[in-house]
Amino acid sequence: MQTDQRIKLLIPVGLLLLSYLVGRTVFQQVPQLKSLFIYPTGEIVSAFYGFGDYINSEWIYNFGQTRFVLGETCSGTTFFCLLCAYLIYSMIKHKTSFMWLFLAYPITIIANAMRVLSSIYVHRVLVHINADAFGEAIHVFTGTVTFLGCLLLIASLIDRTGKKISDGKHSPVF
Repeated sequence: MQTDQRIKLLIPVGLLLLSYLVGRTVFQQVPQLKSLFIYPTGEIVSAFYGFGDYINSEWIYNFGQTRFVLGETCSGTTFFCLLCAYLIYSMIKHKTSFMWLFLAYPITIIANAMRVLSSIYVHRVLVHINADAFGEAIHVFTGTVTFLGCLLLIASLIDRTGKKISDGKHSPVF
């Protein structure tokens, strides 16, 4: 009986890890795919700030003496892989709808745009304490807070919709 429970846990967790690693490997082997995430994210950021230059698969935003570059390292593909892995896990474990996987791309673009916007904002607020020296820390902190918050929100939505479906109150749309 205990072996069955372990197998029921190991299969979804194994698929979670495998799907994450496959996604990360694809983006490492074909880095050009990251531009599918960089360009639309940069368009959203540019819409908020009213400017930005797209040069050689990177968005460049100049604020006074400070230059922000939205390129490969902040494309959001790590979050995309993590989100897809969680959604696959959730589909297997909680019978979540396949439609969530189609939403992973736009969710990633929006979450990454929020991260870039918040990074620039925090940097601009902290400019008086030499924020340039903390650029990487600001990038990591705002990325962690934004992406973790988004992942927790998605998990909460999946949990709520899953409970409604199991209660028989709603059809499994999401």
